[in-house]
Amino acid sequence: MAVLTESIAIFKYFEEISKIPRGFFNEEKISNYLVEFAKEHHLEYFQDDMKNVIIYKDGTLGYENHPPVMLQGHIDMVCEKDYDYNHDFENDPLKLYVEDGYLHAKGTTLGADDGYAISYMLAILESKDIAHPPLDCVFTVQEEVGMLGVRNLKADKIRAKRMISMDTGNEAVTCVSSSGGRRVTVTKELGLINNDWDTYKLKIEGLLGGHSGKYISKERGNANKIAFRMLQHLSKKANIRLVNVVGGLKANAIARECVVEFAVDTSLSVVQQIFENTMAQIKTELEFSDPNLTYSLNKLSKKVPVSFDEKTSQEAVDLIYLLPDGFKAKSMVIDDLTTISLNLGQVELTDNSIKCHYLIRSPLTSAREELTNEIKLLSSLLNARVQIESDYPGWNYEANSFMRDILKEVIKEQLGIDMITQASHGGLEIGILKGLIPELDIITIGPECSGAHTPEEKMNLNSFLKMYEVLKLILAKL
Repeated sequence: MAVLTESIAIFKYFEEISKIPRGFFNEEKISNYLVEFAKEHHLEYFQDDMKNVIIYKDGTLGYENHPPVMLQGHIDMVCEKDYDYNHDFENDPLKLYVEDGYLHAKGTTLGADDGYAISYMLAILESKDIAHPPLDCVFTVQEEVGMLGVRNLKADKIRAKRMISMDTGNEAVTCVSSSGGRRVTVTKELGLINNDWDTYKLKIEGLLGGHSGKYISKERGNANKIAFRMLQHLSKKANIRLVNVVGGLKANAIARECVVEFAVDTSLSVVQQIFENTMAQIKTELEFSDPNLTYSLNKLSKKVPVSFDEKTSQEAVDLIYLLPDGFKAKSMVIDDLTTISLNLGQVELTDNSIKCHYLIRSPLTSAREELTNEIKLLSSLLNARVQIESDYPGWNYEANSFMRDILKEVIKEQLGIDMITQASHGGLEIGILKGLIPELDIITIGPECSGAHTPEEKMNLNSFLKMYEVLKLILAKL
């Protein structure tokens, strides 16, 4: 029996797309699925070289000559899993289950970000009895790695000057502005050496993590920073040789876990004592934000014959210990809006180099530049290099919006409550689309979801259905 038993199109399509691997840079199958859907339903479509897809549909009876509207969402998802859970995001389907009215995926992210948008659009494109104006349904790729796909879109492929974005929102909440962002990678080359020291595995876990746009202001612990703080304290008493690092999974997710394998020229008792003292301090600092923080230290059964040398290992430890991270500033005008932050979301060892992957967020270009310069200067002192991977604009607030007026009316009519406007510290494709089509009048909608970018991600099924009804009513009023 299917996990989602209701015979409603949005449930059917969410289950279908959950069978198709769709991590970023792995969107070809889901993109081709959309093309086959368009062909099957005799709908005009466009697929570009990056695998973005636009599916067009004429307005229904009585709406044929109404101005078109764009529905938009991204087809990639953040592929994060519990450290010990066996799942191949390149090939395996998600294992969905329902608990207490919420949809989850076993051991992994759910992909409600942004699977609900895909499901909504497919259900409306399939329907023959939902009233709507002409539609441009825009499915973008590589949103989660710097919104790369939307940058490839061309304005002449989109007819609409009105837009419903479905990558943010929570029932009555609609977004009215978003942050710009910059992805930065710091690379530190390490020198190999024959190793005859005892080798250990340090594991940091139990942190809450979360989306770095939404939760960075909560000042939750970052597993990467914690692990290298412990190593830096150890390096005051002993020499360290790094062996391997797996810290966090994505630049836009606060690192929940970090595993570091290292060799050291001192006794286990010394390592244990330093780690115990350092962790006690950190747990006190994070008592309220991350009460379940814990660590483990295990000696590897066999000595690792090759490691990285002490000098470059020490520079790498100092570098990550010193690199800035976290909440930086908030708005003085809009309550609870973070305006500047940066997240050291992933640290990895690859090709004899340690790489630190950042996402810097701010609507202010100058703030993104200053943080980048800070990282560059610090990196140069420790013989590391910095590369800017991508940079994208924000979406500025507009006081007057016909679409927002319609949404306000529908929220009151359908949900019986007042619409709530919210500015976002998260980066949204809206900023790029607004730059592409300056006349766009934009609203955002979405169901109740939580835990994005973590294996705790879940979606309220009643809300999923409720907001679909809201979407249909908005379209009927356009």
